[in-house]
Amino acid sequence: MTGKRARLGALTGAALAAAMLATASPAAAESGSATLIGRAVLPAATFAGGPASGRYIGAGPIGGQQVPFRHQPVQGFSALLPVRGAAGDYWALADNGYGSEENSADFQLRIYRIRPDLTGPKTNGVTVVDHVDLSDPGHRVPWTIVNFFTRSRLLTGADFDPESLQQGPDGTFWVGDEFGPFILHVSRSGRLLEAPIPQPGLRSPQSPDLEEAQGVRVMDALRQHAQQSGSATPVVSPDFNMLVDGDPATSVASRANPPAGSGVPAASSEILNVASLHTAGFKVVPYTVDDPAIMDRLLKLGVDGIISDNSDLLHQRVAAFDANGDGTPGDYLLPDGRIDPARFDAQGHRGSRGLRPENTLPAFEAGLDNLMNTMETDTGITRDGVPVISHDPFLDPAKCRNADGSALGGDVLIRDLTARQIQHDFVCDLTLPTFPRQTNDPAASPVAVAYARAHRLDPYAKPRLQDLFDFADFYARWFSTGPGRTEPGAAVKARNARTVRFNVETKINPVPQFVSRTVSAEAFERIDDGLIARNHLESRVTLQSFDWRTLLLAQRNHPRIATVALWGDSPIFADPAIPGSGDGGNLQPVGGNTPWLGGLVWPWRQTLQTLPAKVQASGGYEGMAISPEGRTLYPALEKPLAGSTENTARIAEFDIRSRSFTATTWAYPFDPTGISLPDLQVYAPGRGVAIERDNSTGTLDGLKAVYAVSLPAGGGTVTKTPVADLLHLADPAGIARRDRFAQPGDLIGAPGEFAMPYVTIESVVVTDPRTLVIANDNNYPFSIGRHIGTQRTDDDDLVTIRLDQALPQ
Repeated sequence: MTGKRARLGALTGAALAAAMLATASPAAAESGSATLIGRAVLPAATFAGGPASGRYIGAGPIGGQQVPFRHQPVQGFSALLPVRGAAGDYWALADNGYGSEENSADFQLRIYRIRPDLTGPKTNGVTVVDHVDLSDPGHRVPWTIVNFFTRSRLLTGADFDPESLQQGPDGTFWVGDEFGPFILHVSRSGRLLEAPIPQPGLRSPQSPDLEEAQGVRVMDALRQHAQQSGSATPVVSPDFNMLVDGDPATSVASRANPPAGSGVPAASSEILNVASLHTAGFKVVPYTVDDPAIMDRLLKLGVDGIISDNSDLLHQRVAAFDANGDGTPGDYLLPDGRIDPARFDAQGHRGSRGLRPENTLPAFEAGLDNLMNTMETDTGITRDGVPVISHDPFLDPAKCRNADGSALGGDVLIRDLTARQIQHDFVCDLTLPTFPRQTNDPAASPVAVAYARAHRLDPYAKPRLQDLFDFADFYARWFSTGPGRTEPGAAVKARNARTVRFNVETKINPVPQFVSRTVSAEAFERIDDGLIARNHLESRVTLQSFDWRTLLLAQRNHPRIATVALWGDSPIFADPAIPGSGDGGNLQPVGGNTPWLGGLVWPWRQTLQTLPAKVQASGGYEGMAISPEGRTLYPALEKPLAGSTENTARIAEFDIRSRSFTATTWAYPFDPTGISLPDLQVYAPGRGVAIERDNSTGTLDGLKAVYAVSLPAGGGTVTKTPVADLLHLADPAGIARRDRFAQPGDLIGAPGEFAMPYVTIESVVVTDPRTLVIANDNNYPFSIGRHIGTQRTDDDDLVTIRLDQALPQ
């Protein structure tokens, strides 16, 4: 629904308060008893168009529901709001998706207009009339969202977790979010009207201004761009020190201890969580891991591959790994000893830099000898438009020399030379003291020597990318039909080389002082991917880069070539005299934002180390009331503050006209078994109702209750009185027994009663002093509280209940 058709009227607010004052009993309600007088059910598997959803929630069926879904599920409801001027219609706010930001990137945030039939004496249905898509076409959100690269910028469950809904006097919506937590202001058509509003001093660990919370979100945006182009999900390839592994020793040195005077802030290196990335549907292949002990730790962490200079050690550790814990190693190996690429991606870094001079044919031969299933490498583009293999944009005097044996006079840019000049005028056989096992003895690389002789090259001439592709075929023939066919393991080496994959990096730097050293991003992508396509190797090659501009171009122009997002943070220090400055990583901002991520926004070095979270994860604004005259919002945290010893939830006061939080707050005290404040509504000044719950489901012994609450003027502690036990509602008319949505073995309630045995019941509406409408969030497709006999997902259950005593005034 666009919202333009919504008829505005005075159904709630001051008019409702006046009606209640005229009819309410002056005595406070003393019992928690209430009677079911109407019920409507929206079946769990109700969909409302839109793209496919649920691709990241696991293999189905779940709760009897097949996944993924062809369209958008209407989902469980986090909030209900009467539609003004349309008696019986409600705005129903769908939850954020599937329980977490990681698995909800394909769930579109919506406000549905529904029409439940709450007349008795039987259970009726719910009509979904229309819906409003929440969106941000005006770029009010200052950080990366899933649909960052789209024009409509539809909001998803990976961007916000909307839990509460109110409507101001002007008809615009106010939404309470859990992730920030934030207050969102949206038009009646769902368009975000202003930047999300945080409460000063409060931050959740899921807040998008933290690096720890943005890794998945940034990858979501890159993947969304890939999917729109018909390309595969990108792989996440970070510096292994940036993974959350609980080991303070594995940290980026400049993040832990930036040099004095560098102007670079310190920050935690624990920012990319493998489990979270897996939940979100991404593979994680870290670089560059040369220590066997760290390899073992990462294998246990569940990474999908490792990039290593030491291909021999990597194969040894993978072969020794017991993935399923049955005491027998080798779970990632095929019967012939190769590493199964479907289970683990073992990549030889720059061929095998720890054993031979990097990015040379002998280095690739070493990687193939050790049965790496991927050759990782780098490319530069020559003056005549040929991709050559080079980590540096220049010929490095520490690695290369003139062909006559003399030292290079200085750095020579790849882009200033032709491919022939590079291959015939220079030799890159110098070993580095940092890799003591490196050797440049040609006798150690007979296949590379033979290939070079056939092409009239020095074995250590800098290869073209075409040479690498050709060399893999040459190597396979060498061990299948050539001179190496009789050597031990020859058949396995040939088999591995025939299917070996290539991870090709575009060595390009978008930082202004370095940009002139290479060709443009467009030329890099066109030339590299064009060569890959001409060799028909799209299924065996991935394009990787720290400069994600080339990834975006590849996704659009060559969608059959999968992409790999490299992550690093080696900053360019403000003072060039500080050693270790280098070319920089791809997270550091330059002129306001990082130029490396294709426009995506990154909160560089803002981590929980210096910006601690005071709100628990999933503990943000679950409920949010509005004052009867519509000038004040009362956003309520779902849970106690992080680290708090008081079992209370905080309620704040937000002035709509000034767009600011006041100093007034209230403390809502939980029952001993209460853990969540799912909803709060105010029906008169200082008076309201709240839902409180525990985590029980599928039982009649838990806490699912509605309370009348009093908010003292000026703040303080909320007083509360039970008015309805949602697990024990009287049902004298037998409404719940006449249920066309019932399934065998349903938990309905005790005899003569009706129960809502759901883990989350999140919506309450006061329709008059003794009548409430209640709705659950069915956490589609996971929660099973009613259909325990069939173990199928809960439906959306909306009920009207009659309180034994009127709400106090």
